[in-house]
Amino acid sequence: MKLVFIAIFLVLFLSCSKEENKKASTNTRPLPMPFPHKSNLQPLEKDLHKLQTVEFKSKFVKIMPGEFLMGSADRENGRDLDEWQHKVQISNLYYISMYELTINEWNALATSKKDHSFELKNSEKELVLSLYKNLLLQPSLKGKLPPFLHADFKKLTNPEISSLFMSLRSMIHIVNVWNQVAKNFKTKVAESLNFTVNEYSTILQTLLDRQNQLPVNQVSYTQAVSYCHKLTEYGYSNGLIPQGMIYRLPTEAEWEYACRAGNAGPCGLGEGNTLSGLNANLDGSKEDYIMGDEGTLINRGKLIPVGPKFSRFPSNRWGVFDMHGSVMEWCYDYYGEYPEGMVVNPMGPLHGKNRVLRGGSFYRTAYECRSANRESSAPSWRGSEIGFRVVLGFPLR
Repeated sequence: MKLVFIAIFLVLFLSCSKEENKKASTNTRPLPMPFPHKSNLQPLEKDLHKLQTVEFKSKFVKIMPGEFLMGSADRENGRDLDEWQHKVQISNLYYISMYELTINEWNALATSKKDHSFELKNSEKELVLSLYKNLLLQPSLKGKLPPFLHADFKKLTNPEISSLFMSLRSMIHIVNVWNQVAKNFKTKVAESLNFTVNEYSTILQTLLDRQNQLPVNQVSYTQAVSYCHKLTEYGYSNGLIPQGMIYRLPTEAEWEYACRAGNAGPCGLGEGNTLSGLNANLDGSKEDYIMGDEGTLINRGKLIPVGPKFSRFPSNRWGVFDMHGSVMEWCYDYYGEYPEGMVVNPMGPLHGKNRVLRGGSFYRTAYECRSANRESSAPSWRGSEIGFRVVLGFPLR
């Protein structure tokens, strides 16, 4: 009798479990998850000085809690169906990077180094070629220059190719070799060269800096998250960040909140209604590709350096740069439908296939670079127009 009772209990239990699983599987719309921590989280008072250093304040913008309308208005040009407006409350402060992550910052911590080719101006090409030829004449370097350097310069001197491109590693190598060789010279390297040793060193370093300050691209979501983990470890091991805070990707809501900077228009720059190649690195080659009455059609068709030394475009009202165009930026969230009604600290669905990308890119029109525009991709995808920026904030899930 006892065995019969146990058997009946197991049958009922398993049937209930199957029914619950069936209900869960038919719910195709993932529910947004609330922030798991209590609201109004603040850094510990004893750690506040870490956020006041000149270096930190030159790289990050403090974003205070607040409310905003996320998504786009019904009549906004370029609007997609997945952008319906809803009120969002951000209840915890965070710090967002002023600029997108650069090649230099990536190479300082990441395991896989970036070696992008970059374009030289004609005058720069002649300068670098003259240096290379001079280095070949140095007895101390005979047979010591690497094959990849010779291959790069073979392309530069090939009249059939007319190449203006060389690799980052070649530039780094020639800068390092030059600095070593230059110590043995006085003011002039050779009569064939027109500048002093110091002048050449300055020019070469400028070229290298320009390349290193390009936004890092071809980075997957997984790689971006891994970088944030390494940056957090570095921050804690060197006492640079407050206890309880981490470097991570912004949530989609945090990204749009910082992008808008209080602006309800299609973009977060100026009055919010003008976006073109004049104020962002995007495809503004046609009149129907831009927003506003700029009248100037610009399409650079490539990435350009970012950061305080090289940035060409204005920041938004809160001091954040390049939120429109440049590279698409990974966000924390899985891509999914927005919730209905107000939500606090949304983080997207619990599960999904693709992760959110925001901001458009140098390859996209102004309408694809609007504050509300949403894209998504598989976490493993490493596209030429995909990069990211980091946030210092509190852990999410």
